[in-house]
Amino acid sequence: MVDGYAKTPRYVLKEGSYPSCPSVLQTSSDNHAVVIYGFSDKPEYDAFLSGSSLALTPYPLVKGFLKNQINVDSGSLKLVVLDAGSSAEQCLYAATFQSVLKSFQSDLECVTVSHRLVLEASSPLYRIEAFSFFSPAEPLS
Repeated sequence: MVDGYAKTPRYVLKEGSYPSCPSVLQTSSDNHAVVIYGFSDKPEYDAFLSGSSLALTPYPLVKGFLKNQINVDSGSLKLVVLDAGSSAEQCLYAATFQSVLKSFQSDLECVTVSHRLVLEASSPLYRIEAFSFFSPAEPLS
């Protein structure tokens, strides 16, 4: 990540027919977050795969998938984690599905980082925080 931007994700890793995702702490039953791992290129997802015991398969992240997910339950937060090195990193950075889709549609190399996921102490769950490179992170509630 450089100055609040990261490479636009082009791939997801699938477990069967579903994109792999981190376990996140759901703060409210009314505001269910959907979070998937996204990768900008083969070296990035290969690094993630090397530390995973799951049988994951690379698959192109496509505009249609993002559009469909944005339209389903449009009130929920939907994030793509950007180039995670493993499923146990202390801090992960993410962009919204809308930002990634806009980056695809505009053929941009980078996407704006809008959130970070912080691994909770003594827990396998990530806490989602709004994030700006120019201001401190704030927990979502």
